[in-house]
Amino acid sequence: MALAAIKSRIHIPEWVVLLGALVLISLASVGSLVLQLNAPDGPPLSSRAYGITGGLAVARWIEAMGYKTRVIENRPYRIADTIDLLFVLQPSATYALSAADNHERERWVLNGGTLVVAVQSTFNYAVTRRGPAQTSIGDLSTSGVFSMSVETAAVNNSDAKPKLVRIVRELNDTTTLSAFTTLGNNVLKTPDDATTLATRDGRVIAAMRAVGAGHVIVIASPYPFSNEGLDNENNAQLVLSLLSMVAPGSTIGFDEYQHGSRQATSIGSWMLSAPTGQATLLALILLAIYIVWTGRRLGRVFIPPELRIWRVPSEYVIAMANLARAAGQQNATLLQYRRTLKQRLGRPYRIDPALADADFVAQLASCEQSDGSPADKHLLTLLTSLQRGTHSRTEFIRLAREAAEYRKT
Repeated sequence: MALAAIKSRIHIPEWVVLLGALVLISLASVGSLVLQLNAPDGPPLSSRAYGITGGLAVARWIEAMGYKTRVIENRPYRIADTIDLLFVLQPSATYALSAADNHERERWVLNGGTLVVAVQSTFNYAVTRRGPAQTSIGDLSTSGVFSMSVETAAVNNSDAKPKLVRIVRELNDTTTLSAFTTLGNNVLKTPDDATTLATRDGRVIAAMRAVGAGHVIVIASPYPFSNEGLDNENNAQLVLSLLSMVAPGSTIGFDEYQHGSRQATSIGSWMLSAPTGQATLLALILLAIYIVWTGRRLGRVFIPPELRIWRVPSEYVIAMANLARAAGQQNATLLQYRRTLKQRLGRPYRIDPALADADFVAQLASCEQSDGSPADKHLLTLLTSLQRGTHSRTEFIRLAREAAEYRKT
């Protein structure tokens, strides 16, 4: 009632309401974008973060080279067998994997997947235009499932600049491992069956181990894969070397599950996070505003049984007759009777009903061998009367009755 009273006073056209709703939605979208741009980047080495410590550049570069990319982020934690190589870059200790999640990752490697883990104990989130400095505590246990642990070196390494590591061994017989740079002082502790790939200051910094049908490569620094580190030619060559372990055009995965992206797959999360879902949600909001403002009913009007009027078929027949009489359509009705009568009588003998009445009756009489009979003369008179019409109600009823009787014969 309040809405109807407001509408009766201000008289706003519907197109103005729609335009206003579109403007409000546009302003809300722009405001959301501005807030997002001014917000801090995502977690370090996230494939969606484009700060200097983000990992967006390596993901986009891999896509540009013709590889398919896939992000692992939803609950439950699952790694598709179609993924050939999976990057786990600076997994956060805040989002450590459960035993079931570790089992899923181990299952995937045993079935032939290539896992690349790059992690160090702390990774500084430098000050950028999008937020203050932060520090990411790495999940050092993420490689422990495969008996290769990341540890802090006992030597004092206070260098804040990237340091070049020494290559000890190639990845395999056909793939050459290129030199790369690292930050921090983390090193690896590996089992006897692991292959040392690179060292720094005499300590293992990168190693590879065969696990079932797959391989696990652990690098004790995610710096080479960061947006800043990828600008170094040596680090870019490292990425190319790792990609050469799988066929061109393979599917490369990026684990965002340990960066905190753990939404359960649902319609609600799709509408709130996916661009197409957000567009659908805004369209539904706009539609709801339009329906409420225009006062549209959602469904048919409900009429109580005691107020319903049930009509019998004869009422519709009488109503149509009265309508035809009030409209002065008596002669048109008689012409319709004449047309249907000639069609009914001529159909068995395939006589054209469009013939003149005299010719029609003559051909009908010839087919029935009743030429000159009183019935033929009566039929001709009836057809002529139906064509001529009448203004008398009594004459109209008589002619209609005779035409109906002829059609029954």
